[in-house]
Amino acid sequence: MNGLSVDYIFDIFIQRMQPEGIWFMLALRDAKKPLLKEQLKDEVNRIYLEKKKSADNDLKPLVTSRYVLDRFTQRLEGAGLVDVEEIGKARLYSLSKLGNQFLEYTRQKRRLEKSS
Repeated sequence: MNGLSVDYIFDIFIQRMQPEGIWFMLALRDAKKPLLKEQLKDEVNRIYLEKKKSADNDLKPLVTSRYVLDRFTQRLEGAGLVDVEEIGKARLYSLSKLGNQFLEYTRQKRRLEKSS
């Protein structure tokens, strides 16, 4: 495992992460506080529809089922991109330090690709 750079690892995340995962992370970043799973779903759909509305009038919410919500929260948690705090039966989701770094990396990478 010697020689694995952060860039290399983040490039693998980019290759394997579906776009929905980024929307989940953006919602957690913008919330600036931990969210319950249903709050996260509402926030993801809100920012997704807000950012995409001008491009498509027939747009549907990104997270349409509990299955999609569970799948993406589990993937992000497993990758260490979100932190989960359990309070009783409730689980609060927040963007981890690694998740913040990853979003910054993707932002810089997009900026470089646009300038090329």
